Parts: sequence; C-alpha cells; structure tokens
Amino acid sequence: MNLDPICASEGESMRGTYTVILKCKEPIRIRFGRLGRANLPTGYYLYTGSALGRGAVSLEGRLARHKRRSKRMKWHVDYLTSNSKCQFKRAICLVSSDRLECKINDSLSTKLKVQPILAHLGAADCGCRTHLVRVSQRSGLANLLAQLWTVYSLFGNPHLV
Repeated sequence: MNLDPICASEGESMRGTYTVILKCKEPIRIRFGRLGRANLPTGYYLYTGSALGRGAVSLEGRLARHKRRSKRMKWHVDYLTSNSKCQFKRAICLVSSDRLECKINDSLSTKLKVQPILAHLGAADCGCRTHLVRVSQRSGLANLLAQLWTVYSLFGNPHLV
C-alpha cells in the first residue's frame, strides 16, 4: 500500500475520488439537513466523494475540510465530521480527472457489508442510493483499509491519507 501522502506540484491541485473512513465512538442521533434524522450506532462509516476542482474542491481541499470539525454545514457528511463523537480515521483516494465516485461507491457497497443510513445521503447530485454508509461487518481499521485498497486498485493507483 502506498502510504505516502498525495502531493501536487506547487500551485497545482489534485483531482480525483476519495473515501473517508469515520469512526463513531458512541451512538449518536443526528439530523442530516432536510433528509431527516438517523440513529447511528458505534462503528465505522464510509463517505465516497469526488474532488474534481481546484482549491477548496480539490482532493487536498476536500480532505482538509473533512478533517476539520468547525465548518458551515454544506454537505451531508459535514454533519458527521463536525460531531465530536465521530472521528476522521483515514482516507483513501485515487488521483484522476474522471468522475469515478459512483462506480467506486457501487464497488465498495458490493465488496463490503454496508448499510445505508438514509436514502440519497451524500448522493444528492447523482442517481445512487447513498454515498454515506455504515460498515456492518465487525473488523478493525487495518482490515477495512485493505478491503478499500482492493476496490480502489481496480480503478488505478490508490493513496492512503
């Protein structure tokens, strides 16, 4: 596995697809904007997104945003990443100018035992059922990363962040 951080040349922004691994340390009840409330048990959660722009909407910008607790609620995943009971653990990404988030999300959902939290959560701009899921299987972070790595490797050369 490539554990080196992704790097762009100075002044360039990286584009691609990523999956953020979050861990909720305690059960939480959370409101996801207009989509409604959900009860989330402890465990791992995955959010798959794309970052095809520059600056704040580049891979570096999106991942930095997901790591910050304090932010304006803009995306569904922000409700989790800003919650003190939920931790950003790692992310895996693929540098590409192609929009692969739906294909990767579908592959992850097939490979891993996951449960949707709410319909269209994190997937308001596509036809997918959801892009924010709970990992149902009991496994450690290392095993989860290995499974994500396997899926991402089908699409190119992944990086862990």
